[in-house]
Amino acid sequence: MEKKILVVDDEKKIVDLLYHFLAKEGFKVFTATDGESCLRIAREEAPDLIVLDVIMPGMDGGDIASSLKQDIKTKDIPVIFLTGALRDEEGVKDEGQIGNYLFISKSSDINQQIDKIKKVLGV
Repeated sequence: MEKKILVVDDEKKIVDLLYHFLAKEGFKVFTATDGESCLRIAREEAPDLIVLDVIMPGMDGGDIASSLKQDIKTKDIPVIFLTGALRDEEGVKDEGQIGNYLFISKSSDINQQIDKIKKVLGV
């Protein structure tokens, strides 16, 4: 069974880039550019993973993650935060944890991002 991933970012180029590379790896990829769309798609499609931008207009990643955890249909979907706020030159590693959530830095190599996603999905 192919794994489903929902990619959420207000920057279309980031969404398009991740869509391209994840689809190439054989994942079924859904995209959203705002919180409301993310919540709707998550409820309708029940993805195996959500890759979620932290800083977005309107609902930010934290608000969206909180809403997902409060909904019985989406509460068990794992979330990886995608952030441009933390950079390697600031002494922060490409990946890590924010609270109970894993994160990937937007400044990390796309192949590292895909590897982290595959690791979380167990593929």
